[in-house]
Amino acid sequence: MLGILPHVKWFTDPRPHPTRYDLLLSWPVIGAFVIALVAAGVAYVIQHRVPEPTAIRSLERYAKSGPLALRIALGSSLIAAVIAGWLFVPSLPVERDAAGFAILGVETLCGLLIVGGLFTRFAAVLLAVLGAAAMFPFNVESILEQVHILGIAIFLLIAGPGQLSFDARRRARGALEHEDAPAAALNLLRIAMGFGIAYGALTEKLLNPPLAQALLDQSRFLNVLRPLGVSDPVFIWLAGVTELVIGVVIVSGQITRPVMAVGFALFSVTLIVFGLPEFVGHLPFYGIMITLFIAPNADSWRVQRALRDAA
Repeated sequence: MLGILPHVKWFTDPRPHPTRYDLLLSWPVIGAFVIALVAAGVAYVIQHRVPEPTAIRSLERYAKSGPLALRIALGSSLIAAVIAGWLFVPSLPVERDAAGFAILGVETLCGLLIVGGLFTRFAAVLLAVLGAAAMFPFNVESILEQVHILGIAIFLLIAGPGQLSFDARRRARGALEHEDAPAAALNLLRIAMGFGIAYGALTEKLLNPPLAQALLDQSRFLNVLRPLGVSDPVFIWLAGVTELVIGVVIVSGQITRPVMAVGFALFSVTLIVFGLPEFVGHLPFYGIMITLFIAPNADSWRVQRALRDAA
């Protein structure tokens, strides 16, 4: 429950609270990184000493559904964001001017093509270009916080859209024909997700306590540990550490399935309070978590074959 704070910038104006990167060398942040690295070490030990149940490993046979899950999650999120007037997430509202309508138009095109699996590689590249170009009307930090979307785009670029797609019907080229393509797709997807979560823990909590405090001032019930005597600053640090640990462990590639299950639960808790905007913003994460829970890596021949067959 320590990760109950949502994406703070989605519900609190971040402009009065710039990220303080000088805090990277402060003891609370250094301590958070130490805890995250220790957690990654513990995850490594568990990964190599605790056998995974055969029933869970058998999920790998469904790896071919990964591209479809990612396409539906990301495409639906993009279309819903356009309807709401956002670029990707609530913290990136688009101005109603010529540049804003151009951004929403490109986002709409990407969403529709990705959902349908039509010209998927073009849509993936276009989405990546849109994110890079959006650094100018917004800023680098706000786009880096959405790097998981780039991870999905790269996955689709490498692995293709899957069998249930218009590209498959028109017999377009599927997955890249390289023996390391499945591993590259899954690894880059996992790293993008983990980096995005860890970076968000820094920019919204550990390096910006006043921003998280502003949200707690709006919704004091979010500090679920206050009845136990935990102050808001301590709760913010604990929430940041929790997210940083999850992000670092995901990047490490250890115990990916359990972490996806925990992440799914933590991401779902805030839906009760923040509703539809939180759900729309989290949709790409859900697609990634489903995909990585089924196929956390390409070490298995079943995953490699499934991703190649998906094309």
